Amino acid sequence: MKKILLILSLSLFYFSSFSQLAKPIELTADNRLLGLGERHVLSSEILKEERPVIISLPIGYEQNQANYPVIYVLDGLENIKHTVGTIELLSESGLIPPLIIVGIQSLDRTRDLTPSNAGQNMYGGTGNSGLTQSGGAPHFLRFINEELIPYVESKYRTHPYRILEGHSFGGLFSVYTLMNEPEIFDAFIVEAPALWWNQEEMTQQAKDFFIENPSIDKSMYFGVGGEEGWGMRQELIRFINVIKENNPKNLKWHHEEVGDEDHMSSRLLLNYHGLKYIFSDLRIEEELNKEYSDQAFLKEEESLMEKYGTKARRPAGDYVNLVVKLEGEENLEGAITILKRATKAYPNYIGLLTYLAKLYEQTGQIDSAIATYVYGIEVSKKYKLGHEEDFTLEISRLKN
Repeated sequence: MKKILLILSLSLFYFSSFSQLAKPIELTADNRLLGLGERHVLSSEILKEERPVIISLPIGYEQNQANYPVIYVLDGLENIKHTVGTIELLSESGLIPPLIIVGIQSLDRTRDLTPSNAGQNMYGGTGNSGLTQSGGAPHFLRFINEELIPYVESKYRTHPYRILEGHSFGGLFSVYTLMNEPEIFDAFIVEAPALWWNQEEMTQQAKDFFIENPSIDKSMYFGVGGEEGWGMRQELIRFINVIKENNPKNLKWHHEEVGDEDHMSSRLLLNYHGLKYIFSDLRIEEELNKEYSDQAFLKEEESLMEKYGTKARRPAGDYVNLVVKLEGEENLEGAITILKRATKAYPNYIGLLTYLAKLYEQTGQIDSAIATYVYGIEVSKKYKLGHEEDFTLEISRLKN
């Protein structure tokens, strides 16, 4: 009964005390909210034009020296609003690490995002004349690789892990990038890709690509709305079937149809699901739950931070669930190891500090319990959580 009450009180603590703390958003002189990012204009020698991009930095970027993975979002101006909001929500929840977002504004998406020129035999186009400006993907990819990425990585603290996200023609371009310059990006979020392009030439190319690259090591999410129309659903399934037939051993991939969304309304959900899938290894694996050891746990944490940057962390609930399990097995030292990591990962989650102090007390580590409450007072004051008096009483009780 005591254990049940502890878990219940912890859950209440979790949802009441771990409330989100909004980042102050910069205001213009006339009180307009900013916060989506900063517009940059690159003079591209490759594209022979001025190319605008929007760069959004993660919360806390200016207050630390951490390096961050970068997600490059095609059709960036159209997608920046929902992408910034989704990434902030998921990173606050520990489901993804904080990311630098680079939204690449489209100027002529038919030119830039299509891999070949559309001639008279194309379908889904505008008639026998085709689309004369199409086929610029090779040049656009050169711009991204040789001009944009070096610009971003010279100006900001970036981690080597890169993601490319694209919808429709952007999804087509993402698939083209995978198969023509696979070393540039580590992961791809492919949303409702226009794989009908030029009689499904990307699917035809995939038949050779996956045979020639049986060990390709990438993460890929393929998504489409459940109400998607002609040209997307079945064409994507045929591409997926090529992956299934070849079964690349190191390719982490997932394909799904989401809800009753159509081509345009699906973007927000596909962005959300795609990000969660790409970083699904941040969830605590079943093996660690079954056979826990401090060494294995800390090794996994280090591995994730090496892969995604030092700000990578598990969802707070995953840490708590593992702690409760170890408590039930009377492995209190293991539970303390997890909570020490969790309190560093979530420095404003005061319930984790309280839990850690209680475990220190149970194991006779009174000085550590007192030190944890002292730190908890600092956190409570900083974030106006109102626990200073309670923690002061706990410190007095432990000292006496």
